[in-house]
Amino acid sequence: MIKLVGAIAFLGLTFFNHAQNFDLENQWYSIGPNELPSPNSNSSSKGIGPIEFIRTTPLEKGLLLAGSLSGGLFYSSDGGEYWLNSGSDNWTYSTATWADFYPNNQDFWFANSHEKASKSGKGVLGFYGGVHRTVDRGISWERIGDYKSFGGQKQVTIYKTIFQPSDPKKMYALTSKGLFYTTNCLADEVKWFKDKVSTEVVFDLIFVGSKMFISTKQNKEWVLRVEGGNSKAFNELNPSNINQYTFAKDTYNLYLLIDYKSGSDKIYRYNYFEDEFIQISRSQRVTFGSGRVFEVNPHNTNEIYVGVSIRLRKWNIKANKFENLGSDYHVDVEFVTFDPFNESIIYMATHGGVYISYDNGKSWESKSKGLGVAEVLGMAVGQSDPNQVVVGTYHDGSSVYANWDSNGKYYWKNVNGGDALIPLINPTNNAEVYTSNQYNGGGIYYSNDTSKSVSNIHSKNGLKTAGWEMAASLHPVHSNYLFFNAKHSSGKLKGCSDVYRTSDASKKTNAKQISNFSLTHQLDTYVVYGLFTSKYHPNVLLAYVLDHYKDDKGKKKIAHKLFRTFNSLDSTESIINSWHELELPRKNWIGAIEVGKKNANRMYFSYVFGSELNKDYLSETGMVFYSKYRKRNNKLKRNSDISYPIVNGRGGKYNLLYANDKLMFIGTANGLFIRKKSFFGWKNWKKVGYGLPHCMVYGLDYNEANQILTVGLKGRGVWKISIASKE
Repeated sequence: MIKLVGAIAFLGLTFFNHAQNFDLENQWYSIGPNELPSPNSNSSSKGIGPIEFIRTTPLEKGLLLAGSLSGGLFYSSDGGEYWLNSGSDNWTYSTATWADFYPNNQDFWFANSHEKASKSGKGVLGFYGGVHRTVDRGISWERIGDYKSFGGQKQVTIYKTIFQPSDPKKMYALTSKGLFYTTNCLADEVKWFKDKVSTEVVFDLIFVGSKMFISTKQNKEWVLRVEGGNSKAFNELNPSNINQYTFAKDTYNLYLLIDYKSGSDKIYRYNYFEDEFIQISRSQRVTFGSGRVFEVNPHNTNEIYVGVSIRLRKWNIKANKFENLGSDYHVDVEFVTFDPFNESIIYMATHGGVYISYDNGKSWESKSKGLGVAEVLGMAVGQSDPNQVVVGTYHDGSSVYANWDSNGKYYWKNVNGGDALIPLINPTNNAEVYTSNQYNGGGIYYSNDTSKSVSNIHSKNGLKTAGWEMAASLHPVHSNYLFFNAKHSSGKLKGCSDVYRTSDASKKTNAKQISNFSLTHQLDTYVVYGLFTSKYHPNVLLAYVLDHYKDDKGKKKIAHKLFRTFNSLDSTESIINSWHELELPRKNWIGAIEVGKKNANRMYFSYVFGSELNKDYLSETGMVFYSKYRKRNNKLKRNSDISYPIVNGRGGKYNLLYANDKLMFIGTANGLFIRKKSFFGWKNWKKVGYGLPHCMVYGLDYNEANQILTVGLKGRGVWKISIASKE
């Protein structure tokens, strides 16, 4: 009998382990959007993701580089008809802030990466960003400069790199900590030196003949340096009111675009023999591109192309006026450049991808196939149809990937514009889709026909959108119930946001407020930043709240708080008074929260970044926690950091998934990781698949029936992988 019981136990254990086997060696694949979504909305609201710059080379016709701040570096060898990743997916961060061809060899590329984009664009290097070099057209890369090369501070930003025309081996790096240079950028070991004259920001640099002009800060004021000296005439242009300024040139003239903090921005021509500025335009405003949308047409030096608000315009110097250009492109222009071989071709980088004009700017074509750099800020995957995906993206609105023609062929459609955030799909009805955008007049949108038509839930209920701080979640069982946040527009709580609930998103004035954290927890200035539910405990609702306050010195601070109610379907008054606060495992930015299957007091937390974001550490701590709460007072009973052995703990939002009581997933910039539980307990995290770009994860789904993982990447759209065992 003992032997029989042992045999049965062994067989049971063998079956259990077999059932948990996965193939983790498969390749991730992209489902896009890798080209412009279907045209069912106006051209200015849809795109494949933002492109920061485009570079050309006179050494090879059709060879181009294009970069995304969050998606990496790409190249095209056919003039932009199709793009391929340059190999930046193998960098620690799939990001590109600048790139260029070596002047004497088109196979040598130099590119910069950063940790993540900042509010103003280019971010800091951190431990992993820097200057990269390839001498074989992206087959292999090496990092030739990191934060240690540029002053030793990981908070340094590189704006761009410049080759010296008379000696291309000498390369300059323009940084937030001054001007740096190397005398041999092709050396086996590249050494960097600092130009001692400039100790603050160096934003732009240009050579005119043998003279070098530098846009820099000295003593916190902008200065124009000209070959070791400063321009006296520049001081008359009110440098104390300047954001930054950039250069453009033709054969004989230097032009200066000044982005003022207030008032109209201006273009000047500089006479460097007389140290004199001549104003030629004052009717533009730099909104996007930080002044990089500023070039003299090399084929017609009477034309200056410049970014004005969200558009590209052409200034005719002789006529002293702007001339019309075509506007059939995605708004928000970041860069413009010209083809060295064909005077009719102009390249433009926008928040919707690459656009090319073949007729001097009269019309534009989207040329973004293969880029796929959509910055996903939220993702939902259908349950009744797991192939259906909805994403909210930065700059490019909400798009739906669906079987639109009922023929088994899925493709992307853009369904609303703006900066889109959280999408949702009814788990029992794929036609019920929720999308969103952040701007005034926006909010959460409801549709019962896969977003062919939408209605604004905030507007129908007379509520103000929470903007960038939007939060929403569906009840896991009674999916007609939507929980979302809205801002108070008047009274004591003006500017604060609370939780609302509607039982029918199609109806007007159906939403009711179900939290008041000022009343119940004496918070003064707060916003609901995240809402989380659990399929295992359907009536549990978690509210992640940011409490804004000032410390004793008057400095603005944020306290991270978590509140829970056990019955989200109770009467509104009961729910408002039922919220209780939970102690957090780490008081920092939360990415996602999952509740354990067997006990609602057992929870898992992911954080936007680990507490040890440093390559010198074997693993990142503080990325994922398992927390157990006491029933009697909601205090932490157990708090375990379960991050090991995850590295590069730069996460995102909605990047943790508790699939069941034996399976979990976490997404970071270093990849997606799986954690399984066996008869002997939880195992360590293991990396899933290969080929996933190194971007932050902003959405994670697992279809258990088909064993398919889907992730949304902030910078590279939507990717999938099968982990089904081939046994």
